[in-house]
Amino acid sequence: MLSKISRYWWCQIIGWSVNIAVSIFFVFTFGEPSKLYILSLFTSCALGILITHVMRLNIHSLKVLDKPLKKQIAYLLTLTFLFALLYGVAMEALDYLLGFNPERLQKYSKMQRLFFSSFNALWLLLVWNMIYYIYHYVERNRTQELDTFRLEAAVKELELKTIKAHINPHFIFNALNSIRALVDENPARARTAITELSNILRSSMQAEKMETVPLQQELDIVKDYLALEHMRFEERLRIELDIDEDTLNQPVPPMMLQTLVE
Repeated sequence: MLSKISRYWWCQIIGWSVNIAVSIFFVFTFGEPSKLYILSLFTSCALGILITHVMRLNIHSLKVLDKPLKKQIAYLLTLTFLFALLYGVAMEALDYLLGFNPERLQKYSKMQRLFFSSFNALWLLLVWNMIYYIYHYVERNRTQELDTFRLEAAVKELELKTIKAHINPHFIFNALNSIRALVDENPARARTAITELSNILRSSMQAEKMETVPLQQELDIVKDYLALEHMRFEERLRIELDIDEDTLNQPVPPMMLQTLVE
């Protein structure tokens, strides 16, 4: 996979090459271009890559894309005009030094040539900035969506872990006290209570390894929990279960029902 820097340079090269190809196509359609003209096109392509890269560096250094929308537009338009003028000056200097188009040098004044070069560069840079802005807008939205999804997933995972880990220490303490009281009075019930408590603790430890469990398994834990609580509250705790059998295999988060009942 190409890095962002590699993609940027490939887009630069391909984009400006397409500009050259379109220019050559139209020139060949209406006549035969000279070698100097072809050379001027490649020179303008190289200059365009350089100018737009420097403009991009300015966009980054000024943090244009982090500003409010109106300021973004103002900055981008200002930079576009300035660098279009810079492109025009540089292109005219190269044309004067290398003599790409002698007829043009004789036919138009310096200001006219500068205007034509800058105007041609202006729409190219406007298109370049528009593509650059749209790309970053889409990329930023995509990144924000991914960050939002990750955050939501992290929150849900945290909530789930909280549910899994939530066994009231007071419940364990009270259950152990109740079991201790039963050891002499009702050893059989004490053994059953120890089994019920161990089932709850085992489920709590295993819950971290599972995202969901069948509802039936959760109900078994709740029944063990209520059975232990019944030792404390005796007849004061009355339980009624009304559960549709079709739901017993439905997946639920581990320890969810136990937490609600508690």
